[in-house]
Order: sequence, then structure tokens, then C-alpha cells
Amino acid sequence: MITIHSSAMASLIDKRQPLDLIDVRTKQEFRSFHIRGARSFPLRELLAAKLLRGRKREATEPLYIICNNRVRASLAAGMLTGAGCRQPVVVDGGMNTWVRQGLPVVCKKPFWNVARECFRRGLMGVTRGFALVISGLFCVSSMVVSFQRSLEAKLDMVNPIPSKPR
Repeated sequence: MITIHSSAMASLIDKRQPLDLIDVRTKQEFRSFHIRGARSFPLRELLAAKLLRGRKREATEPLYIICNNRVRASLAAGMLTGAGCRQPVVVDGGMNTWVRQGLPVVCKKPFWNVARECFRRGLMGVTRGFALVISGLFCVSSMVVSFQRSLEAKLDMVNPIPSKPR
């Protein structure tokens, strides 16, 4: 199986190289975001022979395949090879790596940047963790103050303060 790194794929797209790129994720995954110029062919609905007949590029040209993490793309590459595709090329790491590297995507609806969202959620987790530590410190400090007061009260009972002589 031939693979291409996501940065090399991005370079081909940036250079406006004519290429065939199919996305074998589900329709919903594709609609949420995809690579510019990619066509959606969900793996469950993939008819390899029909796809190869409908290609605009020559049969000797590479057919790039992407999914989320390479698993479905590898399966699709096997199906396409069996149907006569001469050069299926799987995008290594899939959309997960593509997005993690901050490479451009197309969104039909407002799209939150996955990396930014993960960072934000990470900060929220750190903030929550910090809040838990702070609240824990307050809890401990209030327990210490409470313990100190109860200890002082017990000491007062054992050693009453002598009264002043009259």
C-alpha cells in the first residue's frame, strides 16, 4: 500500500496540482469538515468499479484516499485495487493528523477548530483542576482553623485563665 504524509498532500494541494482525492468517512463526517477538492464516497456505500469509471483523471494517475485515521482508507484502497485501480494512495494519519497539523479544511457550517477546542478544553481542565486544588486548600485550611479553635477551647477547659487577685 502506498501512503503519503498529510503535509506532502497539503503541498500538492497548495501547488494546485490536479488530483483525485476521495474521503471515505461518513456523509455526516464529511459535511462537518473536509479537504478542499475532496469528494465524498463513504466506505459503506463505496462501489469501486463505479468510482473508477467516473474518474476525471487518467487511470495511471494516483487516487488519494483519506478517512479519519487511515483504517477505512486502507480498506478502500484494497477494494479499489481489486477493482483495477493502479495507484491508490492513502493519506497517512487521515483527517486526525490533517487537523492536528492545522492544515486547511472546508466547512459548510461554522466549524470550531479542533486543535483550538482541545486546547480550550485542556485549559478548562487545568482551570477546574486548579479550582479543585484551591477549594481543597480552603477546605484543609478551614479544617485546621476549626481544629485549632477546638484545641484552644479544650485547653481553656483544662487550664482556666487565673483570675486577677482582688
